[in-house]
Amino acid sequence: MLRESERRKQDESSEDSMLIWYPKIKDLPIPQPKTEIVLLDKRELDVIIEENLPQSVVEKVKPVADKMGYPCFIRTDLASGKHGWKKSCYVDKSETLRSHIFEVVSFNLMADLMGLDFKAIIVREYIPMDAKYTAFWGEMPVSPERRYFIDKGKVLCHHPYWIEEAIMKPSTPNWRELSKIMNTESLEEIKLLTSYSELVAEQFPKTAWSVDFCKAKDGRWILIDMAVASKSWHPESCPNQLKLLSEGSCAQESSGEEKIQ
Repeated sequence: MLRESERRKQDESSEDSMLIWYPKIKDLPIPQPKTEIVLLDKRELDVIIEENLPQSVVEKVKPVADKMGYPCFIRTDLASGKHGWKKSCYVDKSETLRSHIFEVVSFNLMADLMGLDFKAIIVREYIPMDAKYTAFWGEMPVSPERRYFIDKGKVLCHHPYWIEEAIMKPSTPNWRELSKIMNTESLEEIKLLTSYSELVAEQFPKTAWSVDFCKAKDGRWILIDMAVASKSWHPESCPNQLKLLSEGSCAQESSGEEKIQ
């Protein structure tokens, strides 16, 4: 269950892109990583589609990453390839930046049947998370993570993100026990993340979204990602899943007045 591969190919006005949703939430009083956006031009994107990485892209990203400091986290505006962690989104030193950018864009190009139509490289502050173990081929740290669904300005439901069925290649034999502890939602946590999600929902009064939070080592809950709800992993047991899927289908067939150019 590689959730990032569920991201669909997006057109230029897609609200799944960080270029659309991030400006709307970046100034909210919610903990978030420091974030810098490096836009790619048409020539660079055309070269990348041919599975080459122009030196100009590295030259654009490197000063931004150097200023952010290492380690840092990189992704496109649509996905990070986080399961490949050590070779993809997690950059521990400037000398390996090029190879990490290449891995991230390669993941985007291979995702889904047609790849993802990304427009930018995003450089983000790396915030140490409250990881309990590592998993997947990239030894990705698995931390307490929650997905909240919002719709038309309200919180619909919330779920632990790293369910047992999603885990591959765990680093420790007692990972199931650790996961049960990690996935236990306290009332205090629910109250806090509901308040954060309501703030986000106010910025999107007519549409449904998933909002992802991850618990940092210092105890804070960090808003790390968002996506259109109908394209986001959702437990099949939740009654809201079918509702959001059907609403998403209707939205795609509408005139698109909610899209931002």
